Order: sequence, then structure tokens, then C-alpha cells
Amino acid sequence: MSLNNTTTPDASATGQSESGRIVGGRNAGQMGKYGSFLPEDYVQRRRELRANSVHLMLFIVVLAGVAGAFLVTNRQWHAVKAEQQAINAQYAAERDKIEQLKKLEVQKVEMLEKAEVTAGLIERIPRSILLAELINRMPERATIIELGMKSRRIREEVAKDPAGGPKPQSLSAKPIPGASGADAADKDKPVIRPRPPRLEFSLAITGLAATDADVADFHARLKDCPLLDRVDLVSSSATKIDETLVRKFKIEAQLKPSADARRIEPLSVPRMRRPITANVDAK
Repeated sequence: MSLNNTTTPDASATGQSESGRIVGGRNAGQMGKYGSFLPEDYVQRRRELRANSVHLMLFIVVLAGVAGAFLVTNRQWHAVKAEQQAINAQYAAERDKIEQLKKLEVQKVEMLEKAEVTAGLIERIPRSILLAELINRMPERATIIELGMKSRRIREEVAKDPAGGPKPQSLSAKPIPGASGADAADKDKPVIRPRPPRLEFSLAITGLAATDADVADFHARLKDCPLLDRVDLVSSSATKIDETLVRKFKIEAQLKPSADARRIEPLSVPRMRRPITANVDAK
């Protein structure tokens, strides 16, 4: 009986020691895994909270970067837009100036055409100045017995379309509402402006001279005249006038189209006329 009493407390002590070892081992395992005696779910929540905080901070940083980039880009866009508006205003002002310049060019062309028509109607070489040039360039032993002037109008050919037919029309061209075919054809035709008449004047000078040298001298002087062009000696023959043998000549010339009596200095030759019969070579 004594043995049984002594063995029973030993068995209970052994069970308690084993249960203490088990609990101690479990706590030791928990401390080795988490480093603390805190519950696992609490540690997991702390860990998730820390990760969420980091993610939120990163999100805030990215959002701040995007907002800053948007503000900078928006400011640059406003600056570019303001510059574009300034450039558009400059283009509009220059376009108005170009339109005014085009209108001035059209007015200039119209004024030049009117001036050309008016100049064509004005006599550039008065007959008195032309006659004075002929008389002043004539040798002393020569005279003019007949002077004729003829005018001929120069006809200008109208430029024709090389194709010789109507121009093809595009299928995409839309007709103007309210406009008939005749009106559209009239609009397509070029505007024909009046042009001044171009005249060509020719001179025929018949005269008498003492010798052929006087005829040649008169012909050379007429060639030097700035009003005349194409001066040709047509004929020179001997004839008798009042029993005096003289040379009868005929000279033809044309007035220069660009000649203007206002741009030349009139030739002034003071002289005393001698009779044509003096120092005449008998032939």
C-alpha cells in the first residue's frame, strides 16, 4: 500500500512536466516565428496596415507627380495658345495689308491702262516740231517742195486658245444656284479691256538740191534725227527748173513709235538761206 501511494504522485508530476514542456515548446515556437508573444492575427493586421500605408504614400506621390505634370503642361499649353493667337492676329493684319496691296495693284493697272489710252490719243510729236526738225537739218542749198505724211493703224492679233475648243469642266464643280448657262459662260470669258490704237506714221519728202552731196548730207542728217527711223533715199535725179540744172530727190522715213518731242532738245540752226542756183555744178 505504501508503494502505491508513492508511485501516484510521481505519475501526476510526470504529466504536469510533460504538459509544461509542450506549452513551453509551443510558446518558444511562436517567439521564434514572430519574435513576440503577440497573436498571429494582430501581427498580420499590422503587416497589412503597414503595406497599405506604403501603397497609399506611393499613390499620393504618383498622383502629385501627375498633377504637377498636368499643371506644367497646362501652363505651357496656355502659353502656346497665347502665342498662336498673337501669330494669328499678325497673320490677319498681314492678310489685310496684302488684300489692300492687291487692290492697289489692280487700281495701278487700271490707271496705267487709262494713261496708255490717253497717251495714245495725245499727239507726241507735234507737226510744228517735226517740220522745224526737217528744216533745221536741211542743207543750205536744198529745199523741200512736197511733204506728205500717212498713218496706218497696226492691228493686233488676239491670242487664241491653243486647244481651239471649250475648256473641260470638272464633274465635282457644282453649278451656282440661280445662274443660267449663259451667265456662267459670260463669267468664264476674260474681260476685254480697251486698248489705245497703235498708229504707224510714214513721211515722204520731195525736194530739190544743188548737188548729190547736198542730197547725201540731208539724208545723213535725217538719219541722226531722234524722231525718225528707217530713213531711205528712194530716188535722186537731175531736172531743170528755169533753165537751172538741179537734183530732185525723194526720201521716205517713219516716225519712231517711242519718240516723244518733250524728251528731245529742239535743233536750232540760225542761218541765211542762199539761192539754190549758186555754185551749181553743170551737168
